[in-house]
Amino acid sequence: KGKKKKEKKDKKKKKGKKKGKKGDGGGDEEEGFKLAPSAFLPAVVESSQQYDDVWKYRDEADNFQQKYDAEIIKEQKRGEVESEIRVQVDDLMRQELKNLKAAIERDKGKKGKKGKKSGKKKKGKKKGK
Repeated sequence: KGKKKKEKKDKKKKKGKKKGKKGDGGGDEEEGFKLAPSAFLPAVVESSQQYDDVWKYRDEADNFQQKYDAEIIKEQKRGEVESEIRVQVDDLMRQELKNLKAAIERDKGKKGKKGKKSGKKKKGKKKGK
């Protein structure tokens, strides 16, 4: 019985010592190994967000044959078409802007020439009774 009591006391002392070391260990973590930012985490977060947006609340219980969903395809194609049209519209707008600038320059040139005209007066019609 005496040996068991000593072992229990020794265990209690060791636990007490370990608790003291845990407090010191907090400082070691700051000085120790630090993980670099993960290169894969942004991709995982993006995929998770995509799942939440598209599939989280979608009821696929009746889709045993895994048929395509026309709405998903339309949304994807709509984005592609929109980006292609945006490029074309941007090109057209740039061309139109060039044309407008050229027209403004021509108008400025004509206005300057109009000021140089001679002071001839136009004859008007005489009123007769």
